[in-house]
Amino acid sequence: MKAVAKTGYGPFRLEYMEVPKPVCGDNDIILKVKAAGICGSDMPLLYGPDEAKYKGYMYPMVIGHEFAGEVCEVGRNVADWTVGDRVVSDNTGYVCGRCPACETGNFLLCPERKGIGGDMDGGMAEYVRIPGVVLQRDPASIRRIPDNMPFEHAAVMDPICNAYKAIVQEAKVLPGDNVVIYGNGPLGLFSVLVARLINAARIIVIGTRKSALMRNPICEKLGATDILMADDPELVKKVKKIGGEDGIAAVINCASRSANILPQAVEMLRPGGTFVMVGYTRTAVSYAEDPADLMGHKGITFIGHMGYDHTSWRNVLALYREGRVDMDPIVSHKLPLSKWREGFEQFSNREAAKVVLMPEMDG
Repeated sequence: MKAVAKTGYGPFRLEYMEVPKPVCGDNDIILKVKAAGICGSDMPLLYGPDEAKYKGYMYPMVIGHEFAGEVCEVGRNVADWTVGDRVVSDNTGYVCGRCPACETGNFLLCPERKGIGGDMDGGMAEYVRIPGVVLQRDPASIRRIPDNMPFEHAAVMDPICNAYKAIVQEAKVLPGDNVVIYGNGPLGLFSVLVARLINAARIIVIGTRKSALMRNPICEKLGATDILMADDPELVKKVKKIGGEDGIAAVINCASRSANILPQAVEMLRPGGTFVMVGYTRTAVSYAEDPADLMGHKGITFIGHMGYDHTSWRNVLALYREGRVDMDPIVSHKLPLSKWREGFEQFSNREAAKVVLMPEMDG
């Protein structure tokens, strides 16, 4: 089968190539991939730097952790899935099933978790295997998608579920609250969508000039009430003015671990507000002034965010089924799988919001 695979450790070692089709074990299922999203976290796989864990991998390794498709093979011991089921995966490939995280259903926090497309062959391919061990220990890691959901939308459930968990489950933003969203990449855009969905009052997006031309219009279409630039020296002052006497209830960082974001957020937030750390970088950050004292004085809650949970997936799928979620403005580009490099370049150059690869477009 054709796939986008990493052929070795280091940058620029991705290829569109022929790899063996996965074999279905007695407890596995095989999906015929219909759509696979390109994520910002995929960029280092092409451009570098590689994570140290990749040094010990057996190459080639198929990438892609955002994908949806149709069940085309089922193992003889599998009872819950049938050929033809339209499904989406949350990309969990293995969990131990016995740690405190697994016991409480927080499978993404399992210390032994392995991700499909990160630790084992993924979904930027014609076919992908869902291991039987995860179907047994975390059966809800695979879900049927609504009849009205196209595969290109199902493939990007990962980032919208991230946004839902950050805003609704963690920050607990209420209708009428004011919220600030750092970043206008896919996570930021989906956060705008979710904030509008729950009727946040002022939805303030802080973006960069590099992304403004392509993504600011999408922010506006999704419901952003205000768009400010990250390099604005008056940024905090402007945000506080927009928040008015009600203040800012939550800051959702979908950008990075930039040195200025946390101190700015702590200053922006009203007493008792919440900061959710969604975005991240691989570099250490030091602060000119430690924001901890001000956080304590204002009673600010800092939440370290990791992905989503089954509540996020269930509720977002339900909202989509009821026609409450429109992903069309965000899924800006659909390309054949063979055009994967073009998709990476469009995303990296801020020429696209969300790129989805469609294997069947290759014919």
